[in-house]
Amino acid sequence: MVTVVDLKVDRNLLCPNFDGYKLSFDSVPMLRQSFRHYNALKYELYKNHYSLLHTELFAKHNLLTADPWARRNTYFVNTNHEVVQCSFDEIRSDARKPRIVYKMQFEDNGDGSYQPGDYNYSMRFISEKYCVLCDGRQSYFLLETGDRRRHTEWRLVTKSNIIPFSETRGFVLYDARLDIVHGRKQVSMVAGHVTRSRSMDRHLMLLTWSYWMLQNLEKEDIWFYVKREQLQTVGSVYYCAFEPHSESIIVCTDGQLKTAEEARVETLQELNKYSCPQYKWSQTERDIVVKFDVPTGTNLCNYDLKYSYSHIAFKLYEQTLLEGTLYARVHGDLTIIQLDENGLTLKMIKEEDFLWPQLMQCEDEEAEQPLFDEEIGDVGEIEEEAESSEAEPEPLPIPNLEEPIEECDLAMATDEPEIQMVRYKLHESAITHKVSLGNIPPLFTTSLRAGFPPAFATREGVDASLWLQSYQPVNPSDWKVRHEGNLHAFGYVLASKQQRKFIDCCPDLEYAVIAETRRHVFIYKPRNDSADGLRNRNGAQVIVGKQHLVTLNDDFGDILGMATAPNLITLLTAKAVLFLSV
Repeated sequence: MVTVVDLKVDRNLLCPNFDGYKLSFDSVPMLRQSFRHYNALKYELYKNHYSLLHTELFAKHNLLTADPWARRNTYFVNTNHEVVQCSFDEIRSDARKPRIVYKMQFEDNGDGSYQPGDYNYSMRFISEKYCVLCDGRQSYFLLETGDRRRHTEWRLVTKSNIIPFSETRGFVLYDARLDIVHGRKQVSMVAGHVTRSRSMDRHLMLLTWSYWMLQNLEKEDIWFYVKREQLQTVGSVYYCAFEPHSESIIVCTDGQLKTAEEARVETLQELNKYSCPQYKWSQTERDIVVKFDVPTGTNLCNYDLKYSYSHIAFKLYEQTLLEGTLYARVHGDLTIIQLDENGLTLKMIKEEDFLWPQLMQCEDEEAEQPLFDEEIGDVGEIEEEAESSEAEPEPLPIPNLEEPIEECDLAMATDEPEIQMVRYKLHESAITHKVSLGNIPPLFTTSLRAGFPPAFATREGVDASLWLQSYQPVNPSDWKVRHEGNLHAFGYVLASKQQRKFIDCCPDLEYAVIAETRRHVFIYKPRNDSADGLRNRNGAQVIVGKQHLVTLNDDFGDILGMATAPNLITLLTAKAVLFLSV
């Protein structure tokens, strides 16, 4: 049974007297730090990345990673496959010199060269001394960073293929977490890969859940890699994170979340409907035409046809459509197969010109007798005759336009799928909780506290409310979501920004920021002073926030990443790193 969890707004976090944002002309101090030798590495969409999932994955990928334990330290990977640290000294109000903390070796990075289909690098800090790096290709890297507040070099602890013994390339790391399980260190990871399902004839997101476990064998510490579960969804993934102890994973998507095994079983169940398929056959003295009713979404590569002059074996995946000895011999090399929206057609040429009493020597009871005996020209004529024989659908009733429109009518009129946040528990292999978000996805995700799961923001009226998982160690099955904070009128602001690329807020919610693709950065401070005594008529004194607009020079290039810290915004562009003092 799936428990429905409601998002309960904490009224104490709301500000009913908030009256919007006022544009401020105060300058925002900005410090530019140009790249010395190598720019930030960014892979573009390849020509076979044409799905919506690919576009979202590459367009929204943040190439700048903030350290939750040291917010003013940020990291990116340059074109020389080096992890670069960018740090800001709060005491001196100046940026420190960029520092290379780790260099990917060719043996660490596969063949060391880009192949079409590779994704960008992604990393997650799991503790004060460990980091998980995904190379965007096939591998995870567990790195020991030491004290990142000091100038320490990183070292490689272990590496593993995301899917062992697989040639699949192109992964993005969604989340990683370090837990102590039975006195042993366990690092859990979940990575996403966009693949195309042949049975469904569409793209889907494949989520691979795995972990490293540290064990001591013969007085030596060894990290063992285990792939735990694979989940998949045909929709976009807006949020994907572990809960504490990593026994469950929280996924927000507009598609149904399934395990790989569940998807395989459903596909087989669908195919079982066609295990003894209905087929119609027709003939002339020279030709045999067989028409099959097959599942939608298949293509010719899913079929296996083996035939000779007197025998035929025709399969869809592992399901037999037609197999046996023909009533008489045919010209095997002249057999034609055609697949379209009306089904699958198989055409064979007889060796001897005469009418067959049946198709197979052991005739299938479900097969129908020939439809007609007149001469046929080709498959197209058969399809036209089949279409003409179908009954015309009854006309739809004329709607009464004078009736008032109800809310349910508006909901039915929208084609947008429902977005749900679900909790998948590993030991039960099932979804135990879900949160319905309607048709509006989470506005953004952010890290509010080091070591905690990321928070997500939803629109509540005109505000943007931030929510955080509430884990109950005493009762782990009681999963809830807590209202952590509120950004006043920020939901209304986001609705007006059509060119937004990155969205984030300060961990203490002192400001929120929107970065466009190239030039503009919008900063909103909801906790501003009162509006000089301004008040509504016959009402309480109102509060007005402050808005800053930062316009970047064209020579900075596109904005590739963004990170936030108290009083600091770090931007990664194509040509430089920018520090904005807020």
